[in-house]
Amino acid sequence: MTITTGEYRWDEVVSDSGADMALSLRDVEVFLPRSGNDLQILHGVSFDVPAGSVVALAGESGSGKSTAALSVMRLLPWGTRVAGKILAGGRDVAAMSKEDLRTFRARQARIILQDPWSSLHPMHTIGGQLVESARSADPTLSKTQARELSVEMMRRVGLPDPEARLKAYPHEMSGGQLQRVLIAMALVARPTLLLCDEPTTALDVSTQAQILELLLELNREMGLTIVIATHDLDVIAGIADRLVVMYAGRVVEDGPTAEVMAAPKHPYTWALLQTAPKHNTGQRMRTIEGRPPALDALPAGCAFAERCAFSTDVCLDGRPELVLVDRSTHHRTACMRVQDEWADTHTSAHGDQAEETP
Repeated sequence: MTITTGEYRWDEVVSDSGADMALSLRDVEVFLPRSGNDLQILHGVSFDVPAGSVVALAGESGSGKSTAALSVMRLLPWGTRVAGKILAGGRDVAAMSKEDLRTFRARQARIILQDPWSSLHPMHTIGGQLVESARSADPTLSKTQARELSVEMMRRVGLPDPEARLKAYPHEMSGGQLQRVLIAMALVARPTLLLCDEPTTALDVSTQAQILELLLELNREMGLTIVIATHDLDVIAGIADRLVVMYAGRVVEDGPTAEVMAAPKHPYTWALLQTAPKHNTGQRMRTIEGRPPALDALPAGCAFAERCAFSTDVCLDGRPELVLVDRSTHHRTACMRVQDEWADTHTSAHGDQAEETP
């Protein structure tokens, strides 16, 4: 349903057009092929990534955050069906021709996956792979020019003795060094958008901090727009401008990171924060009881209701929509209790202006 109260619309997204955004997803749905009915992974996912910002996609494994990131690059398994719009700089990625998509991946957007060892060819030198990445983005570069650019970017990401590193093979470097190599490999293309799928999962705590600080420096100094998918809210607490929380293939909360972490509006966001060590300094760590629902057997109501400490009967029956709870910050949440409380508040504030339509 759609409920209107005064100037507010509950189905309102952050902006009416993605043209002024580095990235915008509009009602994106993803279906994986299987015998019988296709399996739906994403359900009406919508969010914006302003140019020059850092946006985090957070949630447990299976929440859909990685699928959302991969769908931007059209790197989902063969046969996957994607509905909705994915706009990069105002252009619909799904409508791109093969040639346009190749150019988009080579020059405009790059992705860093969570396992650096599987992202690099073990039989090719680091230098060879960097040079190839640079020339795929700009075919006019000579090998010498591409090599010089590779050295510059390796130095930029903090790798010591980059000239010598060009001759190394992936197995001769640590996980942290390989992650820096992948960032350098993305930077040689001079992209405007960098997607990171769990970029620090395989790294120790100190190396994680170094990689995150590097990403923040790149954002500040180069104006690079960054989207980070992660299950760890501590990872993005100090670097992300906005936080998009996902659960069971849906966005359940979206807002400024500091605001969301200080005063979460969705019980799942609150539960995630209770599992974050830095957020609960000096307190006993908690876990989220239960398991996420199977994607082929989602409940009729809120998908988080059975694990939620605050659920009521209404949560089991109604499917919550995203509610715009703060227009000034575009803070949105999808919780039946917030939805009802918000409706009551604005109904009384606007008299008879509230109306319900099927």
